Amino acid sequence: MTAQIFLIASPDVDATACTRMLDEALAASPVAALLLPRGSRPEGSYKALVKAVAPRAQAAGVAVLIEGDPGQVRTLGVDGIHVEGGVNEVRAATQALKPDFIVGAGRIASRHDAMSKGELGPDYIFFGPLAGPRDPEQREMARWWAEIMEVPSVLSDPAATAETATSEGAEFIGLGESVWTASEGVTARLEAIARALEANP
Repeated sequence: MTAQIFLIASPDVDATACTRMLDEALAASPVAALLLPRGSRPEGSYKALVKAVAPRAQAAGVAVLIEGDPGQVRTLGVDGIHVEGGVNEVRAATQALKPDFIVGAGRIASRHDAMSKGELGPDYIFFGPLAGPRDPEQREMARWWAEIMEVPSVLSDPAATAETATSEGAEFIGLGESVWTASEGVTARLEAIARALEANP
């Protein structure tokens, strides 16, 4: 099965650019989810970004995920939260939000860490970075997870190109800056990656 697209917005993107790039991405391929990383944004600026972008994405059937306080999920009207913290943070998020909202667990340090977080009932395990090149060790863990575990996984490859993108059996592939900054444009780059994934799922 071809991996679904899990987009990771740039941490410094503004609302206008983010919405425009999302529209361009949707013209190329169905998108399952959009993660809006907080980065170093002040709380007010981050909330403004989420409120501006989320309705447009959700209207197109894209699940919008945020970082930060689980309580903000309801306040901001998004679909869930992505947790880059440890086991305690994942547990707190699942207790606060499940089953009504999505909870994803990232920053996986080892197979043991993946299993410990997976036992808490998140909706996905996220292997790899939010930015930068894919980590070979994370790629191997994603393949291992996809082969033996039922909890869906995201293999994050923010620097992916059509020549390098593979899902390793994961249900989702995380795409980021290589799509947003492509010289040929967002639509063309994502179309090429989507074709590559269909040819080599």
